[in-house]
Amino acid sequence: MRTAEAELTLGVIAARNGAVDEALAYGHKALNIDRRSQPSLLMVGSELDHVLQQRYPKHSDVRAFHNTLTAITTRTG
Repeated sequence: MRTAEAELTLGVIAARNGAVDEALAYGHKALNIDRRSQPSLLMVGSELDHVLQQRYPKHSDVRAFHNTLTAITTRTG
């Protein structure tokens, strides 16, 4: 889980620096890690999601990341 958190944090930094594609790459890499804690993923992932949506609201890959994060964090079991 620490790796996923680190990837998401790097994504936030990239997004804030204007590197949307890099931010999305970090975000997707984090979401693809098998071992992760849902509450922690949601907390850190939500920060990246917020920054991406705030800065790049019309970017289709940003919407896709949001949808993926939402689907992963709302799954049960």
